[in-house]
Amino acid sequence: MTSRLSITDSNKLFYKFLGIWFIIGLIQNYFTEVNGEEAYYWLFSQFLDLGYLDHPPMVGVVSAPGYWLIPNGLGLRMGMLLVNICTMYVIWKTTEKHDTKLLIWIFLALLSVHVGAYMVKTDVPLILGVALFYYFYKQYLKDDNLKTVFFLALSIVLILMSKHHGILVVFFTVLSNVKLLAKKTFWYTVGFTVLFMLPHTYWQYMNDFATIKFHLYNRIDMGFSWENIAYYIGVQPLVFGPLIGFSLLAASYANKKRSDFNRALKFTIVGVLIFFLVSTFKVDFHKHWTSVLSVPFMLLGHEYISKHQNWRKVLIKLAIVSVVIVVPARIYLMHDFFPKKWTEGWDVLHGWDTWADEIEELSGGLPIMFNNHYERSSRYAYLTKDIVHCYNTFDYRETHHDLLPLEENLQGKTVFQINRFRDTTRYDDYFTAIGKGIHYRVVENFRSYRKVSIAIAQSQKHYELKAGDKVPLTLNLENKYDRAVDFANSGNRAVYLNVHYLKGLTPVGVERLTILNGKIAEGEEKSMDVVLEIPELSGDFEIRFSIQVGEIEPPINSKKYKVIID
Repeated sequence: MTSRLSITDSNKLFYKFLGIWFIIGLIQNYFTEVNGEEAYYWLFSQFLDLGYLDHPPMVGVVSAPGYWLIPNGLGLRMGMLLVNICTMYVIWKTTEKHDTKLLIWIFLALLSVHVGAYMVKTDVPLILGVALFYYFYKQYLKDDNLKTVFFLALSIVLILMSKHHGILVVFFTVLSNVKLLAKKTFWYTVGFTVLFMLPHTYWQYMNDFATIKFHLYNRIDMGFSWENIAYYIGVQPLVFGPLIGFSLLAASYANKKRSDFNRALKFTIVGVLIFFLVSTFKVDFHKHWTSVLSVPFMLLGHEYISKHQNWRKVLIKLAIVSVVIVVPARIYLMHDFFPKKWTEGWDVLHGWDTWADEIEELSGGLPIMFNNHYERSSRYAYLTKDIVHCYNTFDYRETHHDLLPLEENLQGKTVFQINRFRDTTRYDDYFTAIGKGIHYRVVENFRSYRKVSIAIAQSQKHYELKAGDKVPLTLNLENKYDRAVDFANSGNRAVYLNVHYLKGLTPVGVERLTILNGKIAEGEEKSMDVVLEIPELSGDFEIRFSIQVGEIEPPINSKKYKVIID
């Protein structure tokens, strides 16, 4: 049998571990360059709000205070590091400080725990919310007093304000114990949660439920693919590892202890895995979506493995190997010491400050705008402190840049436009010192009517069309600017109303429906009759409408509508 530490020694060991973890995190975060995703979330912190287009507000709220105090990567990640430490502390408390040594080895072996210490990600506060939820749910099962109910509701709010899909954890917990529905305190929890969520709900209302629409209409329909499903199944143990994932999965399954708490953990694991498995039948899967399961896997796995010495020995050995793998990787993030032949083909992680300097010099001081690359535009903004716009075209997706006033600041100006890579024929090429090429051009009198929304009047769920047919439609154009729109302000360039046919994100057809003239007053909605000439296509597609100014790429002016053409 493994010797057990006294409560005092166990506490000392864990606090010492957290202290060392914090110091390592400070060093890591100071020397590690901020990546594109983190720079996007830095943008959130510069425009703090009750919500963002593609995420709830918590990632901005957590990262902002540290950056205000220390305006560099260390300060930006400070909040995440502290949240990461709080998460480990809450999980330790939930295990009732049982077998602290084993729990520390589990933390050291989990990639999600490491990432949470040195990267700004929405999953970091999400996982803390899940850990708090299970901690207070365990207390609730013992004594459902008002204090516990209050904090249980707060933990649910933290989950929802980090990532909306975190509600799955709450849903499957309730499903595991439907007797909760008959308890008055359960409905108190619901009431507190609704009350605390009112500010974010109000933000959604004021922004036309932008986040909900984003997740409903901006997912790429990948269609059914065995390859996509195989990837989803195969990547799960790696998400919760990379090496101890199989052990935690197996131990969670082998844990037969019967309790309402363990039942909730198991229901959540099975429910979330099935939910996202089904989602892979249609949409592109992101491996971090199942990160909410790291907490139930740790709790169930730790409980079982701590009582089985053979499992314990194997897990510790795997954890040691994991540390040996992860430590050089974390050092590489801080300093590029690997031989170049090892990293050939890898994404560039170092030297982005020189990339920003080259673009700044190349632009000659003109306002800069990136096409379809929110990470590059955010990274440039972070490095230069010059907030630039990400201009999203009809064949891409919306980002939070679309809700910010950045594009409005460019109207009528000469703009240095940087394209992603889709169209090099009308752009010049330039290759930076780190090997990242850009395609650029100068656009005089830039104009865009991105905030004139287009919707099909009395739209259907999908449209069945025939190639070659002429289909009449009534479109509603609504001016959502806080000013009047005059299409004549585009100079010598015509303003076209287009319909685009898309297969995923690939344009397969376009038709110019009409030329737009005249004005639309602030908040005004106008109806327009158009005729679609269905192209010679066959299969499932999506259409999207746009307002294009001359040679400038058309932006996103409508949601995507599903069409079936035969």
